[in-house]
Amino acid sequence: MFKVIAVAGSPRREGNSATLLKAALAGATAAGAQAEVVYLNDLSFRGCQGCQPCTADDTCRVQDELTPVLGRLRQADVWLLGAPIYFDGVSGQMKLFFDRLHHLTNEAGQLRKMLPGRRAAAIVVTYEDKPRDDYREVAQRLANYLGWMGRFDPVEVVSLGRLGPSDAAAARPELLAEARALGQRLVEQLAQQGRTDG
Repeated sequence: MFKVIAVAGSPRREGNSATLLKAALAGATAAGAQAEVVYLNDLSFRGCQGCQPCTADDTCRVQDELTPVLGRLRQADVWLLGAPIYFDGVSGQMKLFFDRLHHLTNEAGQLRKMLPGRRAAAIVVTYEDKPRDDYREVAQRLANYLGWMGRFDPVEVVSLGRLGPSDAAAARPELLAEARALGQRLVEQLAQQGRTDG
């Protein structure tokens, strides 16, 4: 059974990005996956501390409430990562989270992909402004970082504007349906391709 983890970077559990992540998880579950959601705002954790060397036994040296989540991410086949756009970038919670993933990009100070096998992922960003290419680029940059950590294929980027107020997505059945289809599609594509590199 495939494992899917959604990491919500919004401070609002019912915010737009979190709502879409939950819909994507429902699609993944419908495809037969085991799914869970993590709300970063519920955790007390620090950003990257610039430890030298970065890793201890292939894990982040910093020990806090994010540590078990990082362990479950290593075991997950599909990552669904979502956040609102604040001040032209992802929320602080998501930025701190990505900084802590640095240990998955190097070993003993040398660049190296630390995640074995193939995974799938989606990056979802939401915002109130009109659709903007630069906000899509923010999401695409995060998608690119995943390639530094391992073999993520496919990776889908979803950038949705005109989503205000903060719970607007819940009243948009077409967006919820698209998110459910996204979650189902990622699991099915990974199942067709196979989990291992081969």
